[in-house]
Amino acid sequence: MPEPDVMQHLADALSAAFTRDFGGPAFPNPEGWRNKGARLRTFRRTVPVVELEMEGRTLSFIVTPTDPAEPAYRRSSRYDIVYFSEDVPDNEQSRIYARDRATIDRFAAWVKAWDQAGEGAV
Repeated sequence: MPEPDVMQHLADALSAAFTRDFGGPAFPNPEGWRNKGARLRTFRRTVPVVELEMEGRTLSFIVTPTDPAEPAYRRSSRYDIVYFSEDVPDNEQSRIYARDRATIDRFAAWVKAWDQAGEGAV
């Protein structure tokens, strides 16, 4: 599959699986986030981004095929996970983890389980 098709397939698979699991036993949501799904976004390259929103706050996750040359917050066997927030200035992104640690770690664990179950195959 060409790169754009791989990324679109990954975004579609993430969106479907995360929507299915969001708020249930596989991904509890005690904080009250709203799931906006996954879509392709372009930064340095076009990547799938899962977006959450709550009371003017955002929390987003880039999920891409693993590339050991790129930094990642966590890695599953096939995917790199990076988080960010659009309501926090770029030079202050480090404070997101203190603010949203439970959701960030829950999402990383969810991606690992999703990947291990073979749902994320692209």
